[in-house]
Amino acid sequence: MHLVALIGLVLSICTVSLSATIEGKLDLSPFNITRRSVINTNFKLLQVGDLTGEPYVAATKIYDNHGNFKFQDVPEPRDGNSTTFFVLQSSSLDFNLKPNRILFRIDRSSPSNHTVEVKAYKNVFGKENFASPEITHPETLEEIGAKPFVSVSLVNKAPLRVYIQERNGSLLKSGAIANILNSKFKLAAAITAVFVLIAPSIIDKLDSAAVNTFLDDKLLQPQVQKQADQQEVKSELQQLDAKS
Repeated sequence: MHLVALIGLVLSICTVSLSATIEGKLDLSPFNITRRSVINTNFKLLQVGDLTGEPYVAATKIYDNHGNFKFQDVPEPRDGNSTTFFVLQSSSLDFNLKPNRILFRIDRSSPSNHTVEVKAYKNVFGKENFASPEITHPETLEEIGAKPFVSVSLVNKAPLRVYIQERNGSLLKSGAIANILNSKFKLAAAITAVFVLIAPSIIDKLDSAAVNTFLDDKLLQPQVQKQADQQEVKSELQQLDAKS
């Protein structure tokens, strides 16, 4: 029993000795770190590279009002002349942070060496952590300070997020009709299409009305002339009667 306990103690000591701590600090100046900033800011550490077992994954938050955060029990290289890699991802609902990705490299020179060297490299989304060996002149990542901590700072204030959206808006606020009304080009195209559809019928009606008016005028003209002639004859007869 004592031998088993001793072996377990030795294994636990070895496990502890083969783990590191990665520390960081969030700098939001000129803004202050508030409770909202702590809640809406997250840091995630992922193990990358050539892995044989389950990768290390951990998440953490800021633990004080100075913006400090850390990852404990990060696996170190177990063999001499070996390296482990980790990627730190920073995200916030209120701010855009830089660098949003940091590649950590932990090196151990020999198995008997109880110290390791930690290096950090700034990376961005869209750029590979490790350059392809087929590239003749690969682009290298910019190294940043890792001791005593890596610094994550503010890019600029992110635009306001819309957390509540109206699901059943009116026809003039959402849907196909709203899309047409909110775009001057679509509205002009819709008006043109409607005019093209109804213009022929309007023109036909206007032409019919003009033809009917013209025919009515032609038919009424002889009657009007006849009435005028009759009125003139009647006037002459009245004048003759008056003279006699």
